[in-house]
Amino acid sequence: MSRLRIPCPEDECGSDSPEELVRLGAPNVGSSQACGATLDHDAVDSLKTNSKNSDTLAINSLNRTGAGDDDTPETGACFNDLVDRLLCQPMSKVDSKFTVTFLCLYRKFAAPSDLLIGIIRRFEELSSSDAPELTKLTAQLRYLNILQEWVSGYPGDFAHPSTRRIITDFIQALATYSDFAIAHKEISPYLEIVCNDDDTEWACSDQRRSRASTMESFLTTSSTQSAVSAVTAESSTEDIIDPVSPAKVGSRQFSQISVAPLTGSALEQGSHSTHPIQVLLNTVEDARGQAQLLTPIPRHAIDKTRWHQLMGIPEEQIALELTRIDWILYSSIRPRDLVRHISLNVELKERCKSLEYVNRMINHFNHVAFWIANMILLRDKPKHRARMLEKLMGVAWKLRYLNNYNSLGAIIAGVNGTAVHRLSQTREMVSPEARKQFMRLEILMGTAKSHSAYRLGWQNTSTPRIPFLPLHRRDLVFAEEGNRTYVGCEEGERINWKKFEVMGEVIIGIQKSQELPYPTIKRNEEVQHLILDGKFSKDEDVSIRHQRGIGFVHTLNTNVLLSRNCMNAAFT
Repeated sequence: MSRLRIPCPEDECGSDSPEELVRLGAPNVGSSQACGATLDHDAVDSLKTNSKNSDTLAINSLNRTGAGDDDTPETGACFNDLVDRLLCQPMSKVDSKFTVTFLCLYRKFAAPSDLLIGIIRRFEELSSSDAPELTKLTAQLRYLNILQEWVSGYPGDFAHPSTRRIITDFIQALATYSDFAIAHKEISPYLEIVCNDDDTEWACSDQRRSRASTMESFLTTSSTQSAVSAVTAESSTEDIIDPVSPAKVGSRQFSQISVAPLTGSALEQGSHSTHPIQVLLNTVEDARGQAQLLTPIPRHAIDKTRWHQLMGIPEEQIALELTRIDWILYSSIRPRDLVRHISLNVELKERCKSLEYVNRMINHFNHVAFWIANMILLRDKPKHRARMLEKLMGVAWKLRYLNNYNSLGAIIAGVNGTAVHRLSQTREMVSPEARKQFMRLEILMGTAKSHSAYRLGWQNTSTPRIPFLPLHRRDLVFAEEGNRTYVGCEEGERINWKKFEVMGEVIIGIQKSQELPYPTIKRNEEVQHLILDGKFSKDEDVSIRHQRGIGFVHTLNTNVLLSRNCMNAAFT
């Protein structure tokens, strides 16, 4: 029986380097405890990698531990080595992080077809190897597990006709073998929902490569030694690639042997499974639908009636509603959206529909910060301002216990803006206990030692949480702009994986937090309307006139608040 050989493409794709350096702004709180991201800090330190490069095939890598520091920033790693590490048995927490990081960021240096063909080639080489049958089967199931994670998490990577045909033929071939029947049932439903999205033509894409040059894919067999014609963007799906021969998928007839999560009662009920990543994708779509309903619409000017209305609502209810809104906006963002947000130029950003949801969270942060300042400055007497200031400080304290660092940062930005921070007489009327608690929050969100207090709190939080996104966004910018995608060596350019490890730490933190949702929070319409329907100025230097007989004028100087331009700098 002839043997199908699929050559692994060379590392041909270049990286779409960002077009311009992104400058970051920060909310200035009038002290060293600013809760924002600035360029005054040191760049993100490079994280030490824990990888071991090898040019051997995956079958020779079954016993590798993945440990070692053979790679250096000067030598980098080749694409084949990274694929080998992806498919190896994870032996440490670092190896487990590698899979998440690689699948999210590999598009910066390789096209989906490169990775897919590399996985299939190694899968087939295991079938013809001399390794023990059980060892080979275990490794192949691990490869399929990674393939499932990839297809379910990033279906847009397979939208190109050639790539979709390759994986469809491969998965269909699995159905003829009992060893891989479960994998076929798990992966097939995800292929049915593959469609074009922002991932399809992002960075190194099959579509972009086929436009630039013809991508040749030679499929040879030992009996015919025939070659399949090159694949181009205009190729029909009938001449892209020959179906994968079932005889090459495997030669054993073991009974049901599988590894999690390729098993489960859901598989026995049909082909519709509930993989955690697919659940996350469904959550993203649901959140995006709800996020469109949370756009601020200035319907009513803030006045004394709404001031009394806000004062009468318990602080916990305000904090819960802010958290509910933030969680919806945060859940509508995928990690790759943030990577695109830092690396694409303005023109390309306009083409990415998913970046709309990143901008929604930016605008909401700005809106809350200005809303806080306006509510405090609404009344002219210090005693009334002090009551509202203390109220909002209490809300910030509740947000801390809800682990909503995003709204917490917005409140601190609003309270510590110049327009409010200079009100010394008002602050003196706030109770000492409230001031002490708020000072602790300022220290937590402060910039000292590159936000070390916040980072420590974020990393050690095991309950539902919402990050202070400007800081994580800044970390991605520093890693992207401060490091090259490729590094030169005697053998030519190689992938600078250390750069992607730094970015991966941010991606993993975001992904883990999105997988742990808050318990259901009931919508509070009254609080939502107070926050989203208020009409107030968001200019950097504004005079707000309140109709009180002679007309009292407040000057809202928000140069140090997270204004629209400043916040866009922090995020974009």
